[in-house]
Order: sequence, then C-alpha cells, then structure tokens
Amino acid sequence: MPLLLIAFPFLEFWTLLELSARAGALATMGYIVFMIVVGYWLLQWAGRSALMTAGRFTSASAIRGQLFAGEISVAFGAVLLMIPGVISDVLALYIFSRAAFRALVGGSASAQAKPSAAAEPRDIPHGKSSQTNDRGPITLEGDFSRLDDE
Repeated sequence: MPLLLIAFPFLEFWTLLELSARAGALATMGYIVFMIVVGYWLLQWAGRSALMTAGRFTSASAIRGQLFAGEISVAFGAVLLMIPGVISDVLALYIFSRAAFRALVGGSASAQAKPSAAAEPRDIPHGKSSQTNDRGPITLEGDFSRLDDE
C-alpha cells in the first residue's frame, strides 16, 4: 500500500503526459481546468446538502447515527476530480456511480432520515420519569410536590 501511495503521483503524471501526447497540450490543460471547476462545484453542492441534512436534526446526538453517506461520497469524489490526472477521475466516477446506485436502489442514509424520538417534544413524559432515550434521561422542570408524601 505505501508503494502505491508513492507511485500514485507518478502514475497520474504519466497519464496526463499520455493524454497530452494523444489529444494535445491545449486539450489537456482544458481538461484539467474543466475537472477542477466541476470538482469545486460538486464540493460546494455536497457541503450545502450536508448542511441541509444536518439542519433537520435538533441536536448533535440525533445526528450521531447519520453518516451522510451520499454527501461524503460526493465530496470525496469531488476532491478526486480536482486532483489533476486520469486515474483519480476514473476513481471519482466509480464513487459517483456507487453513490447514484445507492440513492436509486436503497436510498442514501440522509434521504431516508426520519425524525427520531429525540426530535419529538419532551415536555410530555412518556411513562416513568426515569425513562431514557438517545438524548439521555428525560428531565421535568418546574415546581413539583409529591402527592404520596402527604
């Protein structure tokens, strides 16, 4: 694996040289700039989408179960697109195709997110006051007096 990480930049450079030899230097430079712009645009879109998904939850503990799988894979693919080279672009297309397949067939984790029990109002106790949910024990605030002590 470390050898692959060392060889990756050289392989990317080699693919760009081959592309330049076959298509021309100007076409190769245009390809690189186009992929950087597309990657930047996709990275912004994934960030906005992740913020919109996070905005649907009331607390950080409610988000804990959500991994934003679709947004993270699109962001990683966008970063790969912004790296000059053909190999990283092919990897990005593979990641995008997997994310699209998951969204079409199984739905992404953020698209199927339903408000959990943590998102419902907590001012009405459910059963015992010592009941817990994913946000911790339910705490009732206010003035109380025990009727069984009198």
